[in-house]
Amino acid sequence: MQLILLGTGCPSVDHKRFGPANLISTRKTTILVDCGSGVTQRLKEAKVSSANIDALFLTHLHSDHVVDLYQLIISSWHSYRTKSWRIFGPIGTKKFVKKLMDVWKDERMLRIKYEQRSSIQAFNVKVTEFGEYGKTRIKDLAVEYFTVDHKPVKYAYGFNFFQQKKKLTISGDTKPCENLMKYGQLADVLLHEVFIEDEIYSYFRMRTKKTLHNVKAYHTPSTIVGKVAKITRCKKLVLTHFVPTQFNEKKLIDVVAKDFGKKPVIGKDLLKITI
Repeated sequence: MQLILLGTGCPSVDHKRFGPANLISTRKTTILVDCGSGVTQRLKEAKVSSANIDALFLTHLHSDHVVDLYQLIISSWHSYRTKSWRIFGPIGTKKFVKKLMDVWKDERMLRIKYEQRSSIQAFNVKVTEFGEYGKTRIKDLAVEYFTVDHKPVKYAYGFNFFQQKKKLTISGDTKPCENLMKYGQLADVLLHEVFIEDEIYSYFRMRTKKTLHNVKAYHTPSTIVGKVAKITRCKKLVLTHFVPTQFNEKKLIDVVAKDFGKKPVIGKDLLKITI
């Protein structure tokens, strides 16, 4: 199983850290988790065709995690995708996808009629919405989904991916959360978001203290994420979804390692990790 970090950023625009997106692949299966800004460009750089992706899993419906969904669909059509899209996401995903497809319907129908491509299956989107907890399988990858705490977002999820005896846990966006610590136990890799609290105040000078307090309240601070990882007893901690996107890497490593007991990996766009 291989993990490719396609986007390690957040809603703030950064030319080195694109919007949240991760690719999990085996010899038989390719799964995309989230589709933030720039995901199709990063897929191209990773030499992965959107025509071959077996399924898309969405952690939640915040804009930075779904903003390039239609771009993903239309670009897969241009890449000669011949199968429908399977999308798994929280309650509200069906409504979101329907509205998105409706917005672009006239433009899409014009392209279909004029370009006369051999297949339109890329526009056949099948959505499955999650309950609170469950399991599914995409070819040789077993997937477990569970709720995390990103309130006031009502529905937010973390994922476990299993292949043979290997386990990858993806936190999604969450504050320190018992469910994540429960279901992330003994992961070979824990991919976790982080709010770098000792740099956010100087970086976001235009934000009010109340705004910063509220943003911090639904993410996991850098002073806590190492503790979370230690509780899960994961073998490797990889950090992503950096808020802010620019920070002192050495300082962050030291802060997290103090609690985790090992140095975390600072995620970067297009970083490949074999699990």
